[in-house]
Amino acid sequence: MASLNWSTTLIMYLERNSSSNYTTQCIFDITFILRYAGTLTVILGLIGNFLSIIIFSRKALRSRSCSMYFLALNVSDICVLYGYIIECLLFYGYGIQLLSNSFMCKTIIFLIYASTDISNYLLTLAAIDRCVLISYRTAHYRFCRKSVAKFLIGFVIFLFSLINSHFLYGFRVDQNGLCLPTTIEYIYFYVHHYDTYIDIIKTVLIPFLIISICNTFIIIRLTRKHNTLSRTASTRRSRRRQEKDRQLTSFLLLTSILFIVLSLPSEINDFLRTNFTRQFQIQYACQLWTSTIILILLHQINHASHFYVYTLTGPIFRKEFKKFLCPYRQTLHKNDLYDYSRRQSATSRFTHHDDGDERRLSFFLKQTHSLGRVSYKSDV
Repeated sequence: MASLNWSTTLIMYLERNSSSNYTTQCIFDITFILRYAGTLTVILGLIGNFLSIIIFSRKALRSRSCSMYFLALNVSDICVLYGYIIECLLFYGYGIQLLSNSFMCKTIIFLIYASTDISNYLLTLAAIDRCVLISYRTAHYRFCRKSVAKFLIGFVIFLFSLINSHFLYGFRVDQNGLCLPTTIEYIYFYVHHYDTYIDIIKTVLIPFLIISICNTFIIIRLTRKHNTLSRTASTRRSRRRQEKDRQLTSFLLLTSILFIVLSLPSEINDFLRTNFTRQFQIQYACQLWTSTIILILLHQINHASHFYVYTLTGPIFRKEFKKFLCPYRQTLHKNDLYDYSRRQSATSRFTHHDDGDERRLSFFLKQTHSLGRVSYKSDV
């Protein structure tokens, strides 16, 4: 049986100041992987991120500063997934080109890079927040607050929107309807500088180092015998607050591990591809494109999997999720408690009334007895 040949297009990064598309025939369908695995990843990711936004917006969790970072992180992850759908999945998986419009071309490329940076640095802020909370009990009252979290979230969004704003004028639609860099100089800057070592340092290495340092402090503090979170709280409210902080810290540790494992390989691949010779890229075009597609999918899984990490590891998150799914049962439970407390109040009022009558009757008899004795003595 003859093997089928599938056409694939690989962006070639040349040794000079330009890039080009190279089309070759592969013995396996690379788009099949992207079409089905990518579509499943996007569907599950969008559902999970929307549910996470709802759960972190509930009263039981939204009071924590770390919850604000996770809430903003899920919104940013949705932006990353939307950009991935339009720029990669629809074009390479289904042959639908939406970037042939100049506005869409500039906006989507900007959205992909800016939202990826914002997501990574929101995770970094969450790591710093947990580290301060656990390690510096005197400072966390000033730093681990909702108002501070909102300010830092806004600052991160503004900063990385400004840093990536060059995409709004650096990309254009050519005569073939493809979204490409504008000038030769910008191609050289984008291919050999920004999309390689600048993007690795800014998007991965700096967050990776900060998160690793914070996680190291967090793990050390959590494993000590007399660390702050393991102390016995004096009140039930304190225990509940510490349990929420502990579970938010667990979310952070697992989410950080996913970020490092799933995001770093894709950035390293982008860096290596710019250093391959043209002959090497042509000879191994199918292998390079397949590895690129798989690493892109891994990178998207990082932005699509947070809800499932929270659900698997956090009892409080699962509890709030169940309340969201079954509000009718919760309402019935509250009504039962209200009826019970009302019956108890009625019973207590009745009992209190009887006790008062008995006390007043006892007091009346004593007074009558005393008056009788006084009357008897006076008669004598």
